[in-house]
Amino acid sequence: MKFLFVHSHKFKYDKYGNVYSEGQFPYELIKKRYLPYCREVFIAGRAEKVKDQQRLSKSSGPNIYHYKMPDLSTIKNRYIRSRKLKSKLLKLIKKVDLVIARMPSIHARYAIKIAKKLNKPYVVEVVGDVFISLWTHGNIFGKLLAPFEYYRSRKIIKKSPYTIYVTKKYLQKRYPPKHNGVTIHASNVEMQMPDKESLHKRILRIQNMSKESMFKIGLIGSYSSKYKGIDTAIKSIKQLKTKGINCKLLVLGSGNNDWLKKIAKSLNVENNIEFVGVLPGGKAVLNWLDSLDLYIQPSLTEGLPRALIEAMSRGLPCVASNVGGIPELLEDSFIHQAKDDTELTNKLFTLINKTTMMKEQAIKNFNTSKKYSAEVLDKRRQQFWSKVIEKEFGK
Repeated sequence: MKFLFVHSHKFKYDKYGNVYSEGQFPYELIKKRYLPYCREVFIAGRAEKVKDQQRLSKSSGPNIYHYKMPDLSTIKNRYIRSRKLKSKLLKLIKKVDLVIARMPSIHARYAIKIAKKLNKPYVVEVVGDVFISLWTHGNIFGKLLAPFEYYRSRKIIKKSPYTIYVTKKYLQKRYPPKHNGVTIHASNVEMQMPDKESLHKRILRIQNMSKESMFKIGLIGSYSSKYKGIDTAIKSIKQLKTKGINCKLLVLGSGNNDWLKKIAKSLNVENNIEFVGVLPGGKAVLNWLDSLDLYIQPSLTEGLPRALIEAMSRGLPCVASNVGGIPELLEDSFIHQAKDDTELTNKLFTLINKTTMMKEQAIKNFNTSKKYSAEVLDKRRQQFWSKVIEKEFGK
């Protein structure tokens, strides 16, 4: 069998035709998640050429083939590009046995519509809230589009025969599944069972801290995405500095960060902010997390953030906003209102000044992250795909 995976993710291409991703879609993850159930996986997404791929994860490989789709993120020539997208998706969907549509994504939405017309089975993966994503996009066009896309997505997901949610409750409530449809909740995080040694090292690191220590606070998110709350984090660093805390914010990600640098400069904390850039997924990111003292996720919207779970798996004390599935991960005491930099500051200040509390959170976060290990989630996905294949193909 052949599967087609469709999403609006922007894959990177080099001059030799190799395909890369910024950690979200490495080859090994795609291979492990889908190839046990089919012979080949076609991937349809947006495309961008790159010269330097050293810090990226390779996405292409045997039995996994990428197809470049038109970008519909801008209004200019949108009608012409949408026609080209439909045409390309039609050709691909005719070649495959099943479509996997990851939403929210305009490319996925078109793929579902075509799959239904061709009577091809499809699976919907729900990884985020389209309303919040558009509402917090930063321009009036996104806010106008948000209610329309929300109700359209609800309608599409409500009719999906097979649905995978990354949250346990949040997205299911916002986008209810079909009655009698086959559904599971399985985070799109892919990691091994947390290593006890990393927790041991974390406890030792916390014990060796003092009030004079430089507290390294980490955040992972695209610099150009305003919904990641990086500006909230910068404002919080300013407040911590005012309170006498010696701290530094390290942000792992990519994109245009000029607007963030302006905020940091205006608050006189440019020397307290470091934009790390991109690291390949896996060990490099985990090593970076091990170098931190605290992790924050002050997002305006999320599904179930992989970065936060990875941070928890390294025993990092965490503070995050009250959006998406984040409250499913952390205690209420370490959840702040989105955009509220003062509340974020106060919770960080409390942690920094209470070593015992930091240790407690390190242990609790580490244990919670075990629920999202590959060993646990793979069994759940295997049962799901077995039902899909049996229902659709009688195997």
